[in-house]
Amino acid sequence: MVGPLEHNPTVKIQAMGDGFDVIVILRDQETVNAVDVSAPEDEESDVRVLWRGNDVFRTPARELLKIFSAAGYEIDDSHPEEPVVRDLTIVFSRETSQEVPVDPEDGLPLYFTAALVSHENPAF
Repeated sequence: MVGPLEHNPTVKIQAMGDGFDVIVILRDQETVNAVDVSAPEDEESDVRVLWRGNDVFRTPARELLKIFSAAGYEIDDSHPEEPVVRDLTIVFSRETSQEVPVDPEDGLPLYFTAALVSHENPAF
């Protein structure tokens, strides 16, 4: 026997196009709580995700983390596949099932493949 289902007011809005994927999450159906952005699949895509002029998905991951750190942001890289920029509440991902260039130092994808920005710090 199954009891009543708990109401979940979370809304997810997904926009896809040109090999680019964005999910906007509204936990209360009114306020954006998180945005999950995937890197464009096509390296020649005109779509750019910039942070202070730096292309988040076309700057090597190690270099981008150094840029955040140099700007004064704390980096939690205890999970190299998913480092967190704590003060900005951004989690990056280097996970992918596709063939991509890899970093010769750690064997992970050279570039970030996704970024999750949330009002809640995902490192806690």
